[in-house]
Amino acid sequence: AGKEGPGGPEFTEFQKETEEKEGIQFFKSVAELPPVAEGKKRLALISGRTADNPRLLGECIANGCSTIYLEKPGAPSVAELAAMRDEAKAAGVTVLMGYNKNVCKYVSKAREYADSHEGSHITFVSNNAYENTPESLGECFERNA
Repeated sequence: AGKEGPGGPEFTEFQKETEEKEGIQFFKSVAELPPVAEGKKRLALISGRTADNPRLLGECIANGCSTIYLEKPGAPSVAELAAMRDEAKAAGVTVLMGYNKNVCKYVSKAREYADSHEGSHITFVSNNAYENTPESLGECFERNA
């Protein structure tokens, strides 16, 4: 897994080139993000394992995200979703539910917004390591249950 696993060397090369050419930084966790610069806003798109989403949402809030797009179903239970809603509300963070990394209109709107603002950059990277096969899809759902 990781650097030595499938796609690892290719991602490492992509990361190096992107950092050098675009100035984009890569982090292993949300907690590693630098503080949000004065006058700037931070947006998060959460498309993780359902069981990890409550933690990821909390980390995004703690690290200065003011808007979060959360892919459904969002959390393993309604109680966890309610707790996430309450945490975001208390922090004044907007959470938009239903984001889907492949077809979401918010992704298109984010790209359009960046295109209309000189110097803006948006990069979407998926860590979906599953092959496009029925066997892999079944394993994906089992692992993310």
